[in-house]
Amino acid sequence: MFDLGFKHFVGVDGSKGMLEQAAKSGLYRELKLALLGTDPLPAQTGGFDVVIITGALRDDYVPVSVIRELCKATKPGGYVCMSRVDPKSESGNKYKTSMERELQLMVEESLWSPVDTKEMHRYMMDVYNDKSKDEKREEFLQGTMYLYRKSLIKL
Repeated sequence: MFDLGFKHFVGVDGSKGMLEQAAKSGLYRELKLALLGTDPLPAQTGGFDVVIITGALRDDYVPVSVIRELCKATKPGGYVCMSRVDPKSESGNKYKTSMERELQLMVEESLWSPVDTKEMHRYMMDVYNDKSKDEKREEFLQGTMYLYRKSLIKL
């Protein structure tokens, strides 16, 4: 994104360790500690051209209600890019259904419009212990990427 002209990066994470890792990159102007869904998103309303959340939109991590906060932080005409792992579980399926219902409701409310949605078959590597063979195994998890453009008109 830096190569595309974006220069001011703000990182938000609920883990001090992850923020320390991000600081080592030298990319971020600001890093803020916040547990999304518990703490308010530490961002000014309409302050960002692009807002990205990666991998955190899932059951027991970030509630679906945070999506509206991401939209509020985005400038009119700006973009919200969200990606999430699609776990093979009943709670994961319920979360995805609830999330997609909220995304559609926000379209119906004219808060934003969909730009693209992509299913990714090799979204993230998962390493787990295979107890039947007493060894570590790796497999790719599927995921979904959602891109929305915030409405230009303030309602």
